[in-house]
Amino acid sequence: MNRFFVEPALVAEPEVRLGGEIAHQLSRVLRLEAGDHILLLDGLGFEYEVELSAVLRQGKSDTASGRVLEKRPAGGEPRLRVTLYQALLKGEKFDVVLQKGTEVGVSRFVPILTERCVGQAARPDRWKKIVREAAEQSRRGKLPELMEKPLKLAEALDRIKTEGQTAFMAWEEEQAINFHLLPAGLTELGILIGPEGGFSKKEAELAQNAGVQTLSLGKRILRAETAGPIATALALYQSEDL
Repeated sequence: MNRFFVEPALVAEPEVRLGGEIAHQLSRVLRLEAGDHILLLDGLGFEYEVELSAVLRQGKSDTASGRVLEKRPAGGEPRLRVTLYQALLKGEKFDVVLQKGTEVGVSRFVPILTERCVGQAARPDRWKKIVREAAEQSRRGKLPELMEKPLKLAEALDRIKTEGQTAFMAWEEEQAINFHLLPAGLTELGILIGPEGGFSKKEAELAQNAGVQTLSLGKRILRAETAGPIATALALYQSEDL
């Protein structure tokens, strides 16, 4: 059944009216008709099975309507809530982090600025679209949170301390530490990933002084855009929550 994230207010009543990109997808791409069923997700953890009553193709103003048949808890969410603090990257590499991180199970994305960042400016509208489409494709029950304004590394460390998160920084100079040291029963985890040039020794020491443990992701050096999703997958696997 096709899945779409919508604003919670849209599914607050039994009768649902859809327009814009979703109506275009229903009418032009999926070619759905009255009587077909779709799932609408409110991004808060609930899904709504909807029977379409009309799908109207009207040029650039396609519309659709339907009726909610059932509201139920949405699945697809890990028990371990991972916040990925990802340094901005060059070109479209940050887009890859958002897409693959969402598919794997990241709960919150926080872009950060570090010494060796040479990346793009923030593009929140594009980023939100990438996260939403990846969440729909991977059958997530909630939309991952996305901080629109990048934080400096020191600000991110302050946030980690304020929230009381257990946090790890992936650092290529670290040798002995890995995700086997995750505490049992952990529900919140922060993972910090650097830019193409990695974190500097000064930044690693800053993180360590803030109570963040540096760790190795293995014997091979990963690309900046793949390290975050892989680190998340390792953490979720270790916590039996992948």
